[in-house]
Amino acid sequence: MPMDLYGQRHVAPKSAPPAAKQALILDWFHKSLSAHSFKDLEKALPAVASISGMVVKDYLQALSDEGLIKVEKIGSGNWYWAFVSDAKQSKERVLHDLQAEETKLKISIADVKKHILEETAQRDEDDEMLEENGMDRQALLEAHERLLKESASLEKELAAYSGNDPTEVSRKEKEIQSLKDDAEQVTDYLECIRSYLLDLTNDREQVTLVMQSTCGDEWVAGEGLKEL
Repeated sequence: MPMDLYGQRHVAPKSAPPAAKQALILDWFHKSLSAHSFKDLEKALPAVASISGMVVKDYLQALSDEGLIKVEKIGSGNWYWAFVSDAKQSKERVLHDLQAEETKLKISIADVKKHILEETAQRDEDDEMLEENGMDRQALLEAHERLLKESASLEKELAAYSGNDPTEVSRKEKEIQSLKDDAEQVTDYLECIRSYLLDLTNDREQVTLVMQSTCGDEWVAGEGLKEL
């Protein structure tokens, strides 16, 4: 039966996975209450965790990478140790970091909720302003879309009349122009809304997103509503 550094018998399952063997090594460090040179560990750890002396360095590196043991170069070689108090302090640091991260996340969530509430309230105020002025956001958009379709339809009719009755052509041209004027007036209303929102928020990107959400494909970023 193999002996450990203190002459005590230590049995490790031959089929133990690396994680379990690392746990055995870490437990041995905690109980040893001492710092060890690499040469000492090459001799002791194979018996502690049933590993080959060739892989002792790999296990020490893995434990060091995880912050479970400490290593310091003293003289010409490395010395390794791990105390229970160090493990406790490490857990406390991790807990503190997690609590700090949780606080940050809570603040971020609160800020997002506040922003959503402010945006919702602003949207309601904008709708109230439109209603007070005899306007309705959805009605304006529907009117704009309808006028665009009617204008396009009349332009097709005008093309069909080309070279025929001059009086009819003139009438259609005036009708088209009237529809375009109405559509442009609706466009002006929507532009007023955009300017009003921009003055309130001073956030051009946010206002663009609001207008695109409201107007759909009819609103082109950087240009506004599509030209007639």
